[in-house]
Amino acid sequence: MCRRVQPGPGAACRVDRSLLEFILLLKFISGHSIIICAILRVSTRSLLDCRDNRVERGPERLARRHARSDQHRGELNMSTSSTIPPVAHYGNCAVVRFSTDDYAPHERLDACREIYGRTLSKRDIEPLSAEGFRTEATLWRMPGLGIAKAQRSAAIYRLPREFIDSDDVFMTIGLTSACEARQLGRALDLKPGEASVMTASEPACLKVPSYGQYINVRAPRRILSSSVADLDAAYCRSIPAHNPALRLMIRYIGLIEKTEGFAAPDLRQQVVTHIHDLMTLAIGATRDAAEIARSRGGEAARLRAIKQDIANRLDQPDLSVATIAAQHRVKARWVQRQFEREGTTFTEYVLTQRLERAHRLMTDPGHVGLKISAIALDAGFGDLSYFNRAFRRRYGVTPSELRAAAVSGE
Repeated sequence: MCRRVQPGPGAACRVDRSLLEFILLLKFISGHSIIICAILRVSTRSLLDCRDNRVERGPERLARRHARSDQHRGELNMSTSSTIPPVAHYGNCAVVRFSTDDYAPHERLDACREIYGRTLSKRDIEPLSAEGFRTEATLWRMPGLGIAKAQRSAAIYRLPREFIDSDDVFMTIGLTSACEARQLGRALDLKPGEASVMTASEPACLKVPSYGQYINVRAPRRILSSSVADLDAAYCRSIPAHNPALRLMIRYIGLIEKTEGFAAPDLRQQVVTHIHDLMTLAIGATRDAAEIARSRGGEAARLRAIKQDIANRLDQPDLSVATIAAQHRVKARWVQRQFEREGTTFTEYVLTQRLERAHRLMTDPGHVGLKISAIALDAGFGDLSYFNRAFRRRYGVTPSELRAAAVSGE
C-alpha cells in the first residue's frame, strides 16, 4: 500500500544564506519569480493518499481530461527548463543533473523534494526514512520526449492533482528494485526489471521500498495513442522484464547516454522517433504500427547495439558476422541486410572501424611509443602486410609515413 508518511517536525524547508543566494541567482537567470515560491514552499500540507477515491478515479475520466489538454498535446512540459541551469544544451535538448550530494546533509531532503521533486519531476516525494536519504539523477528534455535515469532512496512519489498539466504517457522501469504503483483504482506490484505505464493526466502513486536505479521515459499521448491498440487499458499495467522491446529500449538509452546521441540535430530526432517506436512495441502496438515500429525504431536500436558490440570487439581478428548475430540472437543474413541498407557490408564496416582506430592511435601523442605492429594488432589486424595495404588505400599514406608526420608535428 502507498500509505501516507507523516512529515516530522523538521520537514519545513530550512533556508540558509547559501540557499538564498542560490534562489536569487535562479531568479536573475530565469526572470521567473515563481521559482521563489516553489523553493520556499513549506511541504507540510496533507498529500493525497493513494487509496483516496480522488486518486482512484476510473478510466471514464480520461476522455474529459484529454479533451481539456489539447494545448499540451505534441509537446512535453518544458516550463521548468529555465529555472534550473542545465549542465549541457544540445539545441532544443536540455540535460539537467541533480544530486543530493551537492547539498549539506541537513539540506538534502528539502532540496530533493523541492528541486528534483516539485520543479523537475512534478512529484511530491515522501521519504520512507529521512536518514541517509539520497538521490542522483540525469534528465534529458526535448520536444516529444523526456528521459530520466536516477538512483534514489526509498520513498513514495506522488503525482497530485495540482501538478497535472498534460496528458503525457510515462513509463517507469525499476532496474534494480521492486516498486508498487497505483492509479485509476488499479494496483500493481512490479519486480526488478519490469515496467509500468501510467498517464500524467491522473493522480498517481509510486512506492519505492528500497534504494535502487530507475529509468523514466515520457512521451506525448497523441504520439502513442495512434499506434497502441488500447492505450487506456495499458495504464497501471506491467510490462515483463523479458519483453524484447523493453530490453532493447533500456540498452538503447544506455548507448545514447554514453555516445552523446542527443548532440546532432538529425540524430536527436531519430532518437526521439526510435524511442517512441520502442515504447509502442513494448506497450502493445496495432498490427500495422508494429510493422512500422519494428522496421524503424526496433531495427535501428538493435543495429546501434550491434555497432557498439563491434566497437568493443575490434581487437578480435576472428570477429565475424556469425559471432555478432549469435550474440544478438538474430540471423547472420539479417545483420548483413542492415549494413546493406546503409550502403556498405558487415566486412567493410568492420574494416573501416579498425582502420579508424589505428589512425587515432597513431596520431595520438599519448601512444607515440607504441609500435605500428602493436597498433595493428590492437585494431584486430592479424596480417601486417594486409594492414599496410588497406591503410594506404584509405588514407593515401602508409602507417609509417603517418606516424613520422605525427611525431614531427607536420
